[in-house]
Formats: sequence, structure tokens, C-alpha cells
Amino acid sequence: MHLHHLTVQAFGPFARTETVDFDALAGNGLFLLRGDTGAGKTSVLDAVCFALYGTVPGIRPTHRLRSDHAPAATRTVVTLDFSCAGRRLRVTRTPKQERPSTRAKTGIATDEATVQLHRHTRSTDGQDQWDPICANSQDAAREIEAALGLNKEQFCQVVLLPQGDFAKFLRSDAKDRAGLLRRLFGTDRFQELQAWLTTRSKEARKKLDEALTEIRQLAERIDQETRTLRPHDGETPTRPASDDPGALRSWTQQLLALSHEARAAAQVDAVRSDDEHGEAKSHHEKAADLAGRQSRYRDARDRRTALDEEAAGHSRLREELDRGRSAQAVRPLLQGLDRAAAALEEARAGEHQARTLLAPEHQPEDLHRLSAHLERRHAERGRIEGLLPDEQLHTKLGIQLEELVTKEQQARADLDDAEKWLAAWPTEESRHTSAVDAMNRAADSIAHLEQTVRDATTRHEAALLRDSLAVGLTAAADERTARATEALQAKEEWLDLRERRLDGMAGELAAQLGPGLPCAV
Repeated sequence: MHLHHLTVQAFGPFARTETVDFDALAGNGLFLLRGDTGAGKTSVLDAVCFALYGTVPGIRPTHRLRSDHAPAATRTVVTLDFSCAGRRLRVTRTPKQERPSTRAKTGIATDEATVQLHRHTRSTDGQDQWDPICANSQDAAREIEAALGLNKEQFCQVVLLPQGDFAKFLRSDAKDRAGLLRRLFGTDRFQELQAWLTTRSKEARKKLDEALTEIRQLAERIDQETRTLRPHDGETPTRPASDDPGALRSWTQQLLALSHEARAAAQVDAVRSDDEHGEAKSHHEKAADLAGRQSRYRDARDRRTALDEEAAGHSRLREELDRGRSAQAVRPLLQGLDRAAAALEEARAGEHQARTLLAPEHQPEDLHRLSAHLERRHAERGRIEGLLPDEQLHTKLGIQLEELVTKEQQARADLDDAEKWLAAWPTEESRHTSAVDAMNRAADSIAHLEQTVRDATTRHEAALLRDSLAVGLTAAADERTARATEALQAKEEWLDLRERRLDGMAGELAAQLGPGLPCAV
């Protein structure tokens, strides 16, 4: 923030219009407000604070800012020209004040507080001009606070430190100071960087723990797998007691070298074993071939011995063979006789089974009479089978007749219901017509009812907000009363201390007085 010009009129101790050119004072970057007590140093800073925020530091009321020495017709006005956030602004503010009036009954009229905020721009021809931004106290407060980044309390703590609020700033807790300094100097990026670094640190620590856990698990697996490892010379390296990755890596490298040596030795043993296996397999094949030949020789010798023993019975077997060949000619006749006998037995069994199915009076009859009875039965069966279509048609017609009777009864019932419904239809029609008209009227009133509901909802929300604001207002009023009481007590203590100090100073001056001596005052 950079101040350019300040103009005060009838403000504080300044009865007339006074102007302060800060650009001329701050030519070297710094300037000093210096003067005797009561010269108006504090009033200049009060005017700056009043122009920006409409109030002055401390608990002094704004209606007491008007100069008691100014003419009654001169209005109290403060104008401040300053630059901030890349913009140059001019704010003109007047407090609530009284002025003479010829219309009011009491002869005094009251002017409300006003504020006007302008922004400096340059026209197309390069001329300076001031464009209005707002003329409302709330809008002006938002614009100025957004430009400065500080509210009134923070501005008085940070910018107006010479006014005695520095001790209050130092006595405030760390959280309030940190919030104020963070907002003033924009240290949010450092907090974001700290949060990012903290997150990255936690993630890195988590990944490190996971990697150490995985290394520990791998070391345990390696230890289990290498317990059977037997080096040619020396002993197997012992696993380190700690989980240091460097020690584990050295241990695994030693085990890897031993495993390479064991693998090379195993490959040599495998080649040697393959050669020995080939030789043993060749010997086995030769031995197996020899054993097979010897077994076949023993079998042939035993078979020859058996044939020699059976050679004595060859003549008897040959005679039996000749007799069999002679009987071969009558073999088909014997087989046919056997088949005929079996068929005869089967026919007799079938006849007996069939006769058991006949009536008892027909069982002893001969085949001719049974054939006559069978023909008559076939004729009777043919006549009955010819009547079967008529029987089926009769049954179907009976079913259709029953269905038609049922349908006729249902139709008569439907006809009775229809007659009753037609008789009651005029009354039902009028009732439905009335219902439709009522629904149409209800549909026409939906929009009005919806608006009524929205209005009621708005009033309900406003009532809830009013209740919450009333509670907050009561609490704020209580807080304000408490703070005002504390301020009055502090002011009384300050006045008491000041009066005591003045009395002490008067006593000191009186102690220095003497007959014929000049007064130090």
C-alpha cells in the first residue's frame, strides 16, 4: 500500500481544510511524522483509517470526529488517494454530523455518513480521470478490504503500530498472529509446500517400510532355500542379525556366488551321471537281450520235452479224428432235428398259454372250432370299430353343447350387468364430469399453490435466519456491552494514571520553584 494525498476538512483538531502530500514526503522511501503533543500527528493517522474503514483506531465514536473549532456550515470531509494491488483509488468519506437548518423545527439537521470510491484511469488522449466505483458503504468496504487484504482490526495492528496496538499484537496468541501474517504476506504457498513435503515424506516412509518388509520376507525365503546349500570349502554364510539392506545385500551376493558354484558343480555331476546312465543302460539292454534268449531257449526245450511225451498218444487221436470226419456228414440232420424238437416244444407251450386266455368252455375245443370263434370275434370287432367315430362325434357334440349352455348363461349375466350399468350411467357420467371439472380447477390453481408454497418456504427460511441472527445479535450485544464496560474501566484507569502523572509532574515542578527563580514551564 502506498499513500499519495490526504485532504481533511473540519476533522479532529483541523478546523479548516488541510492537505498532506505523501509523495513529496516519501521521496527517499521513508518519512517521519514529528510534532509537539496536540499538533495532530495521531489525527492524520486517524484520518487515513477513517477514510479507509469509516472508523478510527480505538473505541472513539465516529460522531465525535468533527472539529469543535470549525464553522457550523463547514462539513467534515476526508479524502484519501492511495495505490494498492496495482490500482490507484480515491475514497471520500463523511461521518454522521449535524448542521444548521432553516426547515427543521429545532434549527438543526442531521446528515448521514457517506462514502464515494473512485478508480484512477487514463483517457485515450492521456488525461488523468477518476471513474466512480461505488457510493455504498458496504460495497466500498468490500472493495477496499479486497484491495488491502486486511480488515480494520488487522490494519490497525499491522500498519498503525505507532498508535500503541503493537503491544496488543504481541500479546495475541500464536494462532491469531499466524493467521494475520499469513494473510498479510501470502504464505499459503509455503503451507502448501510444507503439506506436500509432509505427504511425500509419509508416502516415502510408507514405501520404505513396505520395501524393508519385502526385503525381510525375501531374506527369510532365501535363508530357507539356502539351508541345504553345501559349499565345497568353508561354511555357508550366516544371515545377518539385523535387517540392514546393505548387510542383507552382501549376504545374498555371497549366497549367489555359492549358488553359482553349486550350479556349476551340479552341471558337471549331471554330465557325468548322464554318461554313467548311458553306459548302464547299454549294459542293461545287452543283459536283457541275453536273458530273453535264454528264456526262449528254456521254453523251447520244455515244449520239446512235452511234445516228445505226447507223441505216444498220436495214433489214438488220429483214429478219433477219422471217426469225427466220418460223422461230419450227418451233423446238419442232427442239428435240424434238434431245432424241430425245440420248435415243437415252443409251439406246445404257446398253445397252452393261449388256451389259458380263453373262456373255460372253449379251452377243450379243437383248433377248427376255435378258428370259427376267432373269425366271428374279428367280424364283431370290425363292426364295433366302425361305430367308434359316431361315438367320438357324439361325445364331442355333448361337450360343445355344455360349453354353449355355459356361454349362454355368461352372456345372459353380462346382458343383465350391461342393462344395470346403462341404467346407472347418467348418474355416473354426471359424477365423473363433476370430478373432471374439479380436477381442471385444481390444475389451474397448482401454479398459485406452488408460488404460495415457495413464498411460505422463503418466509420460513427467513424466520429461521431471523431467529439465528437474533441469537447472534443478542450474544454480540452482550459481548459489546462487556467490551464497552472493560473499555470504560480501562479508560478510567488510564485517566487516573494520567491525572496521577500530572499531579506528580506538578509536584516535581513545584519542588523546583523558589523565590525569584523563573518557572521551568
